[in-house]
Amino acid sequence: MFIHQEADVVWRETFREQRRDAILEAAAEVFGEKGYQRATMKEIAARVGIAPGTIYLYFKSKRDLLLAIADRLIGQAVDQALAQAVHLDAKGYIAAILRDRLRFARENQAFLQALVTEVWTDPELQERFFTQIIGPIFASGSRYLQAQVAAGKLRPCRVEIVVPAVAGAIVLLSAMRALVPDRLLPDISDEELIEELTQLYLYGLAPREEER
Repeated sequence: MFIHQEADVVWRETFREQRRDAILEAAAEVFGEKGYQRATMKEIAARVGIAPGTIYLYFKSKRDLLLAIADRLIGQAVDQALAQAVHLDAKGYIAAILRDRLRFARENQAFLQALVTEVWTDPELQERFFTQIIGPIFASGSRYLQAQVAAGKLRPCRVEIVVPAVAGAIVLLSAMRALVPDRLLPDISDEELIEELTQLYLYGLAPREEER
């Protein structure tokens, strides 16, 4: 009896997680196709094959749905990329993050455009986006940088300035390269870009010892 009850609980949790994932995938598609403002819960539900009211069992509002997608595609994805890169040296770490974000922006450009528009114009969404998603990313990057400085591998610096500055540059470059690819270094490959930017972030524009 107990075994059957436990199996039933597992099945229900699995079903709920799969349904939630399906809603997120459909919403990302609809937001990307129509924009956040024009997208409706009815359209998203139809894409999944469920009643519109079912979505509200998982998400309280359309704004919550947008944030959940952003967390999945940005917050969780970056967390995973940072965790995989945490044992690399600074050059490898920055290159890994650049590579991951360039790929993300290219694969999700329609949703990214919808997200940027809403975050830019909706103060409440902006506050929640930076608190729930961007804040933890900055915290992870700060811990890595502090560890590198403590180990003597990077010079002492204002971590609270450096992390947002580098992260912001990566985000802006990735987004622009995806949204207006013909206008931002169209003849430069991602790997060329990653190599040059990694050198820039680590050494600045001053000549290195061997070049002096």
